[in-house]
Amino acid sequence: MRLVDIAFVACILIAVAVVSTRDPDEPWAVALLILALAGVAASFATWLLMRGRPTRGRRAPRLTSSVAGRRGLEVGAVTALLLWLRAVDGLSFVTAAFVVATFVAAELVLAARPNSSR
Repeated sequence: MRLVDIAFVACILIAVAVVSTRDPDEPWAVALLILALAGVAASFATWLLMRGRPTRGRRAPRLTSSVAGRRGLEVGAVTALLLWLRAVDGLSFVTAAFVVATFVAAELVLAARPNSSR
């Protein structure tokens, strides 16, 4: 959990440093900002998923760190792709829907567990 917190703070610091010191006409600065914001989204999503939510007086079971990490990375990848599409002026409702639908389908396949006969 501590590593997720460190990644979150580091990505925010990188994003703030890039925004405050670099010119937006520099392609590498835009790429670094996109990666930093994707890292913020990924680490925040992982943190939220690892926290667990209370339900009717009981704590809900936390997701395992591998599942929460995988879903956090998926959120970060979706964020990076959408921001990159926006940066190259290729973002529309249709392209955003395809990006999100692809990751939703991938998560459904990865989360599916075969029924055991035992």
